Formats: sequence, C-alpha cells, structure tokens
Amino acid sequence: MSDRLLNQKVLIYDPRKCSGCEYCAVVCSFHHYGIIDIARSYVQVFRDESKPVAFISAICTHCEHPLCEAACPTEPKAITKDPETGLVLLDTLRCVGCRSCNFACPISVPHYDEDRGTSSKCDFCGGDPLCAKYCSTGAIRVVTRKEAKQFMEEITQ
Repeated sequence: MSDRLLNQKVLIYDPRKCSGCEYCAVVCSFHHYGIIDIARSYVQVFRDESKPVAFISAICTHCEHPLCEAACPTEPKAITKDPETGLVLLDTLRCVGCRSCNFACPISVPHYDEDRGTSSKCDFCGGDPLCAKYCSTGAIRVVTRKEAKQFMEEITQ
C-alpha cells in the first residue's frame, strides 16, 4: 500500500471506550437532517446483551475496496471512492433506492432512508467528522489508514 493511501483519514471505533451515550448519533442526525433522531444517524450504536456494559458502534470505515460501491448498479455509480481522500461517498441524487449497498456492506453501514427513498451513509462530514469530534470518551477517532491497521492488530490480539 502506498504512503498516500496509508495517510488517508478513516474513522476507527474502540469498543473498550464506548459509554453508549449515543451522542455520536445525536450530532450526526442533527448535522445531516437538522433534527435529533438517532434512527436517522449514519452512526448506529448497539448494546451487546451478552456483556454487562458493552456497546458496538457501526461506523463507515471507508473501506480500501468498498463492497457497497461494487454492488451499486447505477451508471454513473451512486457510490464512489475518492482516490485522493479515500472517502466512500454516496450521491443520493444518483441512488435509485435498490438497497444493494445496504446488503453488500459487511457491517451494514449504508441504510435505507424511507423518507428520501434512497440509501445514505457517512460522508465524513466534509472532512471533520462530528461523531469523532464530539465523542466524549474518544471511542470514535479519526486516524490514518496506517494507524487504523495497527489499532486493528492490537485490538484483535
């Protein structure tokens, strides 16, 4: 992987730090929809019922090889990966609402927006992800791909 790719910014989630406050979802929904509705957030927080205090957050990791982009049937694609930033972006004006991306994503990040009739997903808030900026525990952070790979190696050992 080239240095340019290794230095692209991505989001990581550390479940050991998550308090389950869902503030990440609150700021996301307010930023994108102008309302506080965690069901409309691009960040989803789930409680792991098998543990006393454990939460799992589903955030877009802007994959190196995004399956959501590959599954998108529209031409031109509604989901594209920016080669410079590495961000995987969804253009709702091109989206036909087929939900292929929703099913293709291994962590089910794109979700179908009933009101709009299209899928939606993280857009990295234009380069300054609010979920990470306002995460009081630091469970969601912006790091380079290189740092994310190192983090994943640490957390899975």
